[in-house]
Amino acid sequence: MTPPSPRDGPRSAGRSAQTLDHPIPEQTLRRVPLYHQILAEMLAAGEPYVSSRQLASFFGIDDTQVRKDISLIGHKGKPKAGYSVGGLKLAIEEFLGINYENTAILVGVGHLGSALSQYPGLSQYGLRLVAIFDNDPAKMGTVVGGFTVLGTESLPRVVRSFDIGIAIVCVPKAAAQAVAERIISLGIKAIWNFAPSRIAVPADVVVRNENIALGLAILSHYVKRQKHPGTRPASPSSTSAATSG
Repeated sequence: MTPPSPRDGPRSAGRSAQTLDHPIPEQTLRRVPLYHQILAEMLAAGEPYVSSRQLASFFGIDDTQVRKDISLIGHKGKPKAGYSVGGLKLAIEEFLGINYENTAILVGVGHLGSALSQYPGLSQYGLRLVAIFDNDPAKMGTVVGGFTVLGTESLPRVVRSFDIGIAIVCVPKAAAQAVAERIISLGIKAIWNFAPSRIAVPADVVVRNENIALGLAILSHYVKRQKHPGTRPASPSSTSAATSG
């Protein structure tokens, strides 16, 4: 798949990983961090080797797919022994870049932003949060998770001082696009978007959308199907009638 040209202009986030200028399929990228978690547990348990079949059993996929994933990472196993747990874990860390420190800022200190600012798991994946921002006068100057909440007028100074690589956006839907554009104007090329809105960005900016509402809707659908297995989706005509006007 050909990467988008800068002439294509803004795009919405969520395109496949192959459009982000590298050949790794998105489903592989989704599995790789989970491989890392499994390997960390195995290493802690003292297990020296793991087979592709063992890793495949965690995902319910064919072990051939696991071997393809690992070949894309650039790691090789040993015949009959499998993969070195420690060696593969290090290869994944190098591949993901989590053995390097990435500095980040967070914009939007509501309930979700406050929780993320205090989440210890960020550092496990090489992310160091250095500042949090909110334009609510009631929040500015308060301390959340060890950080003093700054106004967004301080963004240029912080971005310059800490060479920020990633911005975490947790603002309301109406503010998401404007905040993204302000962040991008400061040279940040990676956005982790928790706002309930997709944002348009230039082709050289990567956005990862975390849609909590979508996840909840999918779970709700499965719960409904379990409780009411005979329920069928509404026909297109009835859906159109219900949503028109």
